[in-house]
Amino acid sequence: MTLIFAACSRYPADVEKALKLAGDNRAELEKVLEHYSQKPEDKMKLQSAYFLIGNMPYHFTVHDARMESFKSCLAENEPEEGMFENYTKSFGLNTGNIEIQPDINHITSEFLIRNIDFSFQLWQETPWGQNFSFDDFCEEILPYRLSNEPIEYWKEEYYAAFRPVIDTMAQSNRLDEVFFTMLRHIQEIGWNWDSNFGCHGLGASTLLQKRYGNCKEQAEYITYVLRSVGIPSGINMVIQNPDDYLIRNHLWNYTRNISGKHIGFGYYDSYQNITEGISFRKNGKIYQQNYALQKESLPVQFKDKFIPSGGLGNVLLRDVSFEYFPDTHISIHPESHNKFGKSDIVYLCVFNGKGWTPVAWSKTSNEIAKFQNVEPNILYQLRFIERTWDIAASKPFIFHDNEKAQFLEADTTNYQSMKLLRKFRLPLSWPDYVLRAVGGKFQGANRTDFSDSVTLHIIQEAADMSYVDIQLENREKYKYVRYLSSEGGYNNMAEVQFYSNGKLLSGMVIGTDGAKDQFPNSSKYALFDNDPLSFFDSVDADGSWAGLEFDMAYQIEAIRYIFRNDDNSIRPGDTYELLYHKNGQWFSSGRKTADTTILHYENVPSNTLYRLHNLTRGKEERPFTYENGKQVWW
Repeated sequence: MTLIFAACSRYPADVEKALKLAGDNRAELEKVLEHYSQKPEDKMKLQSAYFLIGNMPYHFTVHDARMESFKSCLAENEPEEGMFENYTKSFGLNTGNIEIQPDINHITSEFLIRNIDFSFQLWQETPWGQNFSFDDFCEEILPYRLSNEPIEYWKEEYYAAFRPVIDTMAQSNRLDEVFFTMLRHIQEIGWNWDSNFGCHGLGASTLLQKRYGNCKEQAEYITYVLRSVGIPSGINMVIQNPDDYLIRNHLWNYTRNISGKHIGFGYYDSYQNITEGISFRKNGKIYQQNYALQKESLPVQFKDKFIPSGGLGNVLLRDVSFEYFPDTHISIHPESHNKFGKSDIVYLCVFNGKGWTPVAWSKTSNEIAKFQNVEPNILYQLRFIERTWDIAASKPFIFHDNEKAQFLEADTTNYQSMKLLRKFRLPLSWPDYVLRAVGGKFQGANRTDFSDSVTLHIIQEAADMSYVDIQLENREKYKYVRYLSSEGGYNNMAEVQFYSNGKLLSGMVIGTDGAKDQFPNSSKYALFDNDPLSFFDSVDADGSWAGLEFDMAYQIEAIRYIFRNDDNSIRPGDTYELLYHKNGQWFSSGRKTADTTILHYENVPSNTLYRLHNLTRGKEERPFTYENGKQVWW
């Protein structure tokens, strides 16, 4: 840690600057400095105070009346998926009452001294504390906040809750053993996930009590837990997912192993995941949240420069991609942009489903854009972005490996036929879910308890996320029909239709009750609601079923079904438009209404990017290339 003192000042330059910004609160901050200046043995605590105060101008609390109201609702109820969305539907998205409170003007001396003293106790009294340095301590134990959450005395509260978990390891200096003990305990007590939660910080105390939120809240909660028992930890993130639709960022945690090296991990990771570095996500570039100002950040390097919206404007983010992709780099000569004037910066961008989002930057003074530690096998494009214009500085390209970039531009001399099955990539978790279909049975019966059931069809293969039509040779008639889940399947069927003499049959819904998610659209009724996105997610893994009771017995001639899916396969009756990329723009190859689950296009330019719009419904889509007769998603 480098300390630079301004001329004629007792304090480092950044601390002196912070004290001037503190205004009426300067005296409170100086009390902290005076407190630790009295005794030689408090020298390191004084340096800690310099670190906190010197970087304090970049931190603040967001007081949002909506957030406070929702927290009251959360305190009185059990958290669950969809809770925040239901709340905002009832009370609105915005109260219009948001207040920013800079730390530098509100932090008290009592709060800072209490935080510093307790943090040192955590570092110096734990045997594993010898495994990391004072600089590591300042970034990964000492800070009193993580984002813009309320200021609270959280460390003591979390310490009381979690220190008993590792009391049996009080003499161990094995940081990795202590960490894995804590992670297993965090997993055991559970988390209340709400994928649609999105608001200003809930705060440490609320997270301790409710363990609720999205990936941001989850990563913050884990950081609070680990730091409260002296385990160095923090948060890594991507500022734009490079293979999703509009989801801007994703956050997860990191800690240090016994040799001091950072290791990233997620809430659900096992020992093997962490030690082997297994990850199913694409990241592109990875950043670390810090308490300290990052002098290499774009806003610091170019103080008067226009910075596009997104994470690159955050002065507290540090590029740590080298920890994940240590041996990769890209060097590209940006294309001319004289039409709009000169730009000092070129951005490396990923596609967010609608447009290009910058995730890294490079100076252009040497006419070559260089980007270090870039994840391979991702679609990128260079762009010049200024306040009044945003233009391509390269063709879209797929970075395969060091210096190997596959540039994509429509070849209008070579046309191709295309057979399209989807408009969006398969979800990362779907290979596990579609196997649940194997062994599922369609049955008919004439007794209400299905004791005389006849199996009409057994699913033999994993579901492919599209509708399946089954023609039956059965000649018997049945008053009751059902889909019976495979073992371990949790049912997971989305839609089932039974036909007799060419007619779609209807009847009273019957079956096992209960659903894991406790939502109306995840019960047995989901199979017959004409919504392929809803599915029966039963409480019991085995034996759940859903079916129909008819007014009379019918001969079942055909069954049509679709298993749990994302509704991004081609849907008969919907209208689609295929787009191809050329000269920085998207051009249409025409609109078609699907009559089957396969969409055919002829005479489409080759060697470029494509997107498929569903003009009837839905939003999710990703660009793809077309290789060897198949869609390849990027």
